[in-house]
Order: sequence, then structure tokens, then C-alpha cells
Amino acid sequence: MALQIVDAKGIDLVSMRSVAAEFDTGPASLYVYFDNKDALLHAVVDHVLDQMPIPEGEDWRTMLRNHAHTSRALLARHNDLARLTFAHIPNSLRMFDAAEALLKSMIESGVPPRVAAWALDNLSVHVASTVYDAYLKRTRFGDDSGRDPEELRAAQFVAGVGRAFAATSPTRFPYLIKNADALMAGTQDDRFAFSIDTLIAGLAAYDQAVLSPGDHMIERPRP
Repeated sequence: MALQIVDAKGIDLVSMRSVAAEFDTGPASLYVYFDNKDALLHAVVDHVLDQMPIPEGEDWRTMLRNHAHTSRALLARHNDLARLTFAHIPNSLRMFDAAEALLKSMIESGVPPRVAAWALDNLSVHVASTVYDAYLKRTRFGDDSGRDPEELRAAQFVAGVGRAFAATSPTRFPYLIKNADALMAGTQDDRFAFSIDTLIAGLAAYDQAVLSPGDHMIERPRP
């Protein structure tokens, strides 16, 4: 029931009272199972993550790419639920299965363990951020015109950026103004695919020479 409320109205409108009402009972009955609203919502997140497909593919690159796109699609089906994945340690065995499969494939293919582990962490944050950003754009630019939501959001966003560029100085920002079309080109799907492909290309090209003998990755010099 909590997930149904999230899907219909967003996480801010979930409450112990609203969920209990769906069962024709009082909120006190829910406190037997959940300490508070946060605990309830994180259980909802884990329930969604339990639907995560196990990554498949002929190599780690394909597996990682497929995982990124399926994760994005899964979270995007549930309004602003992606927001709850930040600073959340999942308790989903299905999610652990997915991470296990990815780490196994990457490490056995020669990706250094710490590089592989950090890549998964960066990937999860990037996916959730992309989904939540799309949700914010949808709530900000959506309307009842019947137009395709993504087309509408893109048109309104581009128009706003265009107005901002038009008000700037072409001598101060020549590259921004000259390349405005390139800066605003592509759908959200195009840009997400580009970001994932860039991440994978970077991992695939990771030079073993930067690794120290006793570690998986050299620390950055301290300022």
C-alpha cells in the first residue's frame, strides 16, 4: 500500500496514518512492524530493489550497461522513490545478487577490485540522481496539454536556457553561445546512455600502471 501511495502521489505524502487507512486500521498497528515512517519507506525501497534483474551479458561491459539501464527503468516507475536510495544501505538480497554478479565478472576480467567496487558505487549514485532529476523536471515542467512529457520538458528547459544565453555577453561566453545547440541536444535517454558508455570506456581503459604494488589504486596527492 505504501508503494501505491508513492506511485500515485510521491514519498512526501506517505504517512503511517495514510498507509494504515488503506487497511481500515489505525497507525498504531503499523508500529508493530516499523519504528517510524523512514523505516517503512526504506522497506518500500528494498521491496522495489528485490525486483532488480540479475545482470546478464557476454562480458562485464554489457552486464554493467544492462544493469544501469534496467536499474534506471525500475526506479523511474516509482515517482521520486530514487531519492530514498541516497545514504541508504540496502537490505535486498536480490540487489546483493546483482552486485555479486557484476563484481565477479569485472574482477575475473582483470578490473582491479577497488576500481570495480567504486565503479558500482558511482554507478548507483549516478542512476538514482538521473532518475530523481527527471522526476523534478517532470513535476516542474509537466502540464495537461497532452503533449509527450519528455518532449514538453525538453522544449521548456531548452527555451529557458536559450533565454539565459541570449541575456549573456557573447564576448564573455563565446563557446557557450556558439555551442548552445550541442549543449542542449539529445534526449534524457541519449544523455544517460552516453554517461554510462563513458563510464564503461573509462574502466576498460584503466591503465594498470597507475596501480601501486601493494594497493589497488594510488591515493591522490593531498593538497
